[in-house]
Amino acid sequence: MLEDLLAGATAQGGYLFRHQLNASGVSDAQIRQACAGRLLTRVRHGTYVPYDLWRLADAVERHAIVAKAVLDKLGPTVAASHVTAAVLHGLDVWNVDLGLVHLTRVDGGGGRREAGVVFHENRLEDSDVKEVDGRLVTAPTRTVLECACTVGIEEGMVIVSSGLRSAVVDVDLEPRLEEIGHWPGARQARLSLRMSDGRAETVGEVRSLYLMWRFDLPRPELQRTLVLRNGRSARLDFLWEESRHCGEFDGMVKLGRLNPFGDGDVRALVQEKQREDAVRDRRWGMSRWGWTDLGPARRAATARMILEGLAQSRRLYVPLSTS
Repeated sequence: MLEDLLAGATAQGGYLFRHQLNASGVSDAQIRQACAGRLLTRVRHGTYVPYDLWRLADAVERHAIVAKAVLDKLGPTVAASHVTAAVLHGLDVWNVDLGLVHLTRVDGGGGRREAGVVFHENRLEDSDVKEVDGRLVTAPTRTVLECACTVGIEEGMVIVSSGLRSAVVDVDLEPRLEEIGHWPGARQARLSLRMSDGRAETVGEVRSLYLMWRFDLPRPELQRTLVLRNGRSARLDFLWEESRHCGEFDGMVKLGRLNPFGDGDVRALVQEKQREDAVRDRRWGMSRWGWTDLGPARRAATARMILEGLAQSRRLYVPLSTS
């Protein structure tokens, strides 16, 4: 019986309420036994998740499960908002607190915090709320604006850029930002919006843009295609045309970290090296960096490395360029 219930948990968002288990004939003692036997995991009061589902889920997936359970318990009096709404919309999030579920009251109730849930008291227009899988969630544009006001600049850039890339967010956010100019955090939100770019395809690329702003590097063009001498083309993460220099986030670093001895990764490493050589053969320089290079301990050195690469490419390739 319990196994059948566990299989059905996924259909409602990955969780089971205690009263659902009881109604299906599973006693509280059996629930405790299921938790001890690693069939169930208790994630909050009266809410259980199949053990293997929870064990294999990452932090974002776990947050989504808990958020769905909270929304289903409270009903249409609240809407998921802020970081929780970003997760339910499938937007990228990075370095944000996923230990709290964020909800906005739509029933006129006051704001408060209790049992791992933050209730925000904000006025929501009809256009500010959407349904996602039958649950109320703040609309994507509202969501990214709220996030940009309440998380750091870099973290906000990750969320806003993801919304722009997936085209679920209005391209022109500035008019909406002016409407909420009185919100706390609106000033930092403007910075996040100004530097966000939907062409950045990964969290690492967005964080690279933040690094370039933080250390006053020239703003690059994103996802530019360079025609190589063999007739093929290379699409590059970052490109500084005036310096004849390009930049790649991760690349060989990522491939090598995954499995330096795997045949597939070795072939990929060789292909990346050949691609880089072909770019240099077109008289363009290249800088590469990985995830750890963006962290606080190394980002200053990464910025210096990119600046030195830009200077070297200007010295070596700009005087010789014919295009």
